[in-house]
Amino acid sequence: MRLEKNLLALTVAVIAVLALEASGAFIGINGWVNSKLPLIDTPMMNFLTGLGGDVFLALFTASALLTEWKKNGRVSRGTLLFILAVVLGLAAVGTLKFIFAEPRPRSYGSGIGGYAFPSGHAFRAAIIASYGSDRWRRYAHLFWAYAVGIALTRLLLHVHWFSDVLFSLLFAPWLYLLLKSLLGGKFQ
Repeated sequence: MRLEKNLLALTVAVIAVLALEASGAFIGINGWVNSKLPLIDTPMMNFLTGLGGDVFLALFTASALLTEWKKNGRVSRGTLLFILAVVLGLAAVGTLKFIFAEPRPRSYGSGIGGYAFPSGHAFRAAIIASYGSDRWRRYAHLFWAYAVGIALTRLLLHVHWFSDVLFSLLFAPWLYLLLKSLLGGKFQ
């Protein structure tokens, strides 16, 4: 019952943020948030934001797979569900970036730009948090602190708008719970 309630609430939130983004309703909010946050483009901030990138996601996934394999001699359905959520979610994020074609507040790195909406880094962090907090429940608060922290680095680097990270922080757990409700996912 709790899974269904959480899934319903996240469905409403994801659809609402998507609709507001499509309608342009976030433009003023995004500009205001961006203007209030300092630009902190330091080596430490860039290192921290990298913890929401592909390399960290791959290392986290490999670690989860190896840990389960060593402990149980197999990979759980829950971890396979996580991998499916990663693949489908990153494909959806890429598609939405192309559809919305939202410019970033500023370009990032060595001319590497791309589009802003939604945030891939925030999605990666939030999908790790969704899985991690489901698998290791006593550390759920740490996983979600990590995800929110990655979202904040994206805002403080001024490479994403508020709506970009908000959507990703909602979309990842929504996708994870949707797949879990459809396919099941246990860690036994």
